[in-house]
Formats: sequence, structure tokens, C-alpha cells
Amino acid sequence: MKNKLLLCLSIFLVLVWMVVIYCFSEAPSENSNSGSKTIIRNTLNFIYPDKDDKEIERIVIKLNKPVRKCAHATVYFVLANFVNSVVCVFKRNKLYLCNLISLGVCFLYACSDEWHQTFVSQRTGQFSDVLIDTLGALIGCLVFNLIYKNVVKRRNISEN
Repeated sequence: MKNKLLLCLSIFLVLVWMVVIYCFSEAPSENSNSGSKTIIRNTLNFIYPDKDDKEIERIVIKLNKPVRKCAHATVYFVLANFVNSVVCVFKRNKLYLCNLISLGVCFLYACSDEWHQTFVSQRTGQFSDVLIDTLGALIGCLVFNLIYKNVVKRRNISEN
């Protein structure tokens, strides 16, 4: 019963997160780009309230692309963890296999996401983004491994 509830919750989180990624990709380039710049600008204004607007804009332009690429990696970092949680319910103690499946799912979803972007106004699909997404998923798997191993270790200690 407990595993079934955990499995349903994990599957739900994967599907919701895939919809979130789809919605991000659905936004036209101009909207997506201006949203990123607004977040960066607001953050910089909060951190550096005394900087003038020209200096803030210069920094925003410089940071926009790296921040957007980090966002790519981050959403797939989260997706990899959600997918790993689903797969690990079935493949207990087979973390290597869980990670391979999770990376495969994330890679294929990243490919389909970039393909989807070719149909969105002012957007293009780029394989470099697929690689960035997959790198985020790989880092997500590594973090998942650390957490999973600590949970298993604690569970074994508490059972003894």
C-alpha cells in the first residue's frame, strides 16, 4: 500500500513536471527571453540597490544566456530526480539501472522538447540544449544517488 501510494505520487510529479517543461517551451522566444531578463534585473536591483540602471542593464545582458542555460539544466535536474523516484520503486537496490533509465527518459524528453520548439514562434530546436538538459539530468542522478544511499543507510541502521 505504501509503495503504491509512493509510486502514484512519483508518477504524478513526473507528469506535472513534464507539463511544466512543455509550458516553458510553448512560450515564444521574446516572452521567454524578457521573462528571464526581468528575473535577473529584479535580483540585481535587490542585491545592488545603489547601481544605476545602465550598469544593471549591462549586467543583465551579460548574464541572460548563462542563466537561461542553467535554467535548462535545472528543470531536467528536477525531472531526473522525479523519474528516478518512479523507477526505484520498481528496481529497488538497482541504482545504476534506475539512473540509466532516468537519463534515457530525460534525454528523449529533451529531444522531443527541442523538436517541439521548432513549431513555436521565434524558437528553434538546438541539440546543444539537449546536451545541457542531459547534463542537468546527470547531475540530478548523482544527487539522487547520494540522497538514496543515505536513506538506505539510515533505514538499515534503524532496523538493527
